[in-house]
Amino acid sequence: MAKLINCARASLALIVFSIVSNGCTSTLIVGGMSTASSGATNVSGFGTKVESYQIADYKTVIGATLQAAKTLALNVEKETIDIDQASFRFSDNNDRTVDVILDQRTETMIYIKVDSGWFGPLGMGRLLMRQILAELGTSGHSLEK
Repeated sequence: MAKLINCARASLALIVFSIVSNGCTSTLIVGGMSTASSGATNVSGFGTKVESYQIADYKTVIGATLQAAKTLALNVEKETIDIDQASFRFSDNNDRTVDVILDQRTETMIYIKVDSGWFGPLGMGRLLMRQILAELGTSGHSLEK
C-alpha cells in the first residue's frame, strides 16, 4: 500500500511540476499526444476536432460523407453544398451532433474536418471520420491508387 501511495505522490508531483514549468500548455501537449498513433497516419486530431487531407474528387468525398452517415444511421440535420465547400451537421438518436466540413483546396486535394464541439461526442466524431475514409477507400473513385 505504501508503494502505491508513493507512486501516486510521484505522479502528482510530476503533473504539478509540468503545470508550473509549462503553464496550461502542458495539458495541451498531453492531449495532443493522446491522439497520436504509433505509426504515420493521414488523420490528425486535437481536442474534439479531427481533420484529414485526401487526394480525391470533391463530389466523391461528398458522397462518401453522406454514405458514412447513412452507414452509422445518423440523421442529417443540416446540409450545405457549394462549389468548393460543403458542410453537414449529423445527429444521433440522443440529439448529440457532429459537424463535418469539406473544403476543396485544389482540384484533387480535399480537406475534411469533423468537429464534435466543445462538449460533444468525441468518439462519434472519430468514428464518423474513420467511416468517411473507409467509404472513400471503397468507392473506387479516390485518386489515390
